[in-house]
Amino acid sequence: MSEAVPIVLGVALVLTVWSSVLRTVMTPQGRSSRMALRTVRVVAAGAYLVARHLPGRYRERVLEMCGPTAVFAVGAAWLVASFAGFGLVAYGAYGVSPHPEDIAEVFLMRSPGAALAALAWLSSALILVAFTAHLMRIIDAFSRRERFVLRLAGQAVRPPDAEAVLAECVRSGSRDHLDDMFAEWAAWLADVGASHVAYPALAFQRPAGELCWLKAAVIVMDAAALTEAVAPDWAPPNTRTVLDTGTRCLQRVAAQLGVRVHPALVSLQGREEQSFADTMRLAVKAGLPTDRDERGAEAVFQNLRRRYAPYSTGIAARIFYEIDSYEPPPDNGVGRAESDTPMAC
Repeated sequence: MSEAVPIVLGVALVLTVWSSVLRTVMTPQGRSSRMALRTVRVVAAGAYLVARHLPGRYRERVLEMCGPTAVFAVGAAWLVASFAGFGLVAYGAYGVSPHPEDIAEVFLMRSPGAALAALAWLSSALILVAFTAHLMRIIDAFSRRERFVLRLAGQAVRPPDAEAVLAECVRSGSRDHLDDMFAEWAAWLADVGASHVAYPALAFQRPAGELCWLKAAVIVMDAAALTEAVAPDWAPPNTRTVLDTGTRCLQRVAAQLGVRVHPALVSLQGREEQSFADTMRLAVKAGLPTDRDERGAEAVFQNLRRRYAPYSTGIAARIFYEIDSYEPPPDNGVGRAESDTPMAC
């Protein structure tokens, strides 16, 4: 009976590892495995504890390594847990002592457990293959995310630039052109949401340029929200698609990272110094039709924006963007997000 316990525990550990591998690599299904998510959280917490005590540029260097370290930590955890599981089986089946030399004899196929050792090495090789595929998918998803952000950075770098982006689209193209742009943005937001939920280390990967993906998401959604608020009858069909897809994207990523958002009637994240009157004036001057007056348009704009902008700020705090520029927001009833780590994007 005592010999069966470590065998059962070892088999259970190996099966748990492979369950995590298959769910993370083969069938993420809109979520990552608990093992992968917890490993990422532990690495991120350790990086923040180190970074908070370092001067400015060194902080960012440490945080830049958070995402890649988390990815490789997941692979290392799979391998270690797999070998530990087979070690428990060897202990129960062949009476191998937990001494390192005896365990090494098994895995070097110099003992009666040669078949078990071969199975352990095969499992490890397959884990390495799966991890390589996992790494390639993360790199590809990161490239897709950053291509859009870098292109948008040529037009906008902060949320108040959304009206300038919209004005340029309205001024230089037709309604169909704006609809095509919104469709492209919606596809990007859907991809970001799916990839960042399936591969949580992606959220901690630093941006390739000065504009982070969270600000980019808010900028394009602000442009769509402004269109919907000012000209609902004229707004292209994909206007609502951008808003619905982006809202779902940010809320899903926030939920996975454990970000809680306080409900509020007003969302000013990134727009504290920009009045809605100026925003509407610029868009209308560029040619956007006016279906609502300023007060009605602002109410609709705020109703839409408070569903996504506070989540962007909360995620930014959780993943340590712009650590040096953070100032705690006043508790004045304005929509804000709660996180254990105070930083903003």
